[in-house]
Amino acid sequence: MIKKLGYILSSLLILLATTSCDGGDRDRIPAAAVFIEFKSQVVWDQYGVNGSFMHRRFILSQKIPTGFAYTISSATGYGGLMLVTNEHAIPFVYDLCCPVEINSSIRIEFDEENLCLRCPRCGSTYDISTGGPMTGAAKEGRYFLQSYTIAPYGTAGGWRITR
Repeated sequence: MIKKLGYILSSLLILLATTSCDGGDRDRIPAAAVFIEFKSQVVWDQYGVNGSFMHRRFILSQKIPTGFAYTISSATGYGGLMLVTNEHAIPFVYDLCCPVEINSSIRIEFDEENLCLRCPRCGSTYDISTGGPMTGAAKEGRYFLQSYTIAPYGTAGGWRITR
C-alpha cells in the first residue's frame, strides 16, 4: 500500500511538472459533481483497477458497472468516469466526455491496441497518465481530458474519487 501510494505521488509530481505550463485547455467539459467511494479493499478489488492498463467505466445514470453500490451522494461527472491504470498500475480518473465533442453521450474508450484513450467520434487519442492529447483534433486544439482526483482513504483499503 505504501509503495502504491509512493507511485501515485511520484506520478502526480511528474504530471504537474510536465503539464503545468503547456497552455493546454483542461476546462472544456461542463463542471459536474464527481463522488465515488470504494469503501474497502474488497470493493476496490471487485470494481477498481488492479494491474497495468486496466480500465473501468462508471456511469451512474446507466448503473454501470452492474452491481456497483452507488449511494445517494454518488456522482459520475458530465459524461461518466473512466478509471484507468498506466503501465505502472497507477490509477487515473477522467471524464468520459471527449473535450473535442463536448457531448455527454460521446464517450472516450480504452484503445487496447495502442494503450491509450480514444474518442470514437473524432478519433482523438489521449495519454493515460496525463490525459494529454496525442493525436487528432484534441492535439491540434491542445484539449486535455477532464481529470479528477483519486486517493486512498479510510483504514480498510478504500479509495475515493472526487472533483
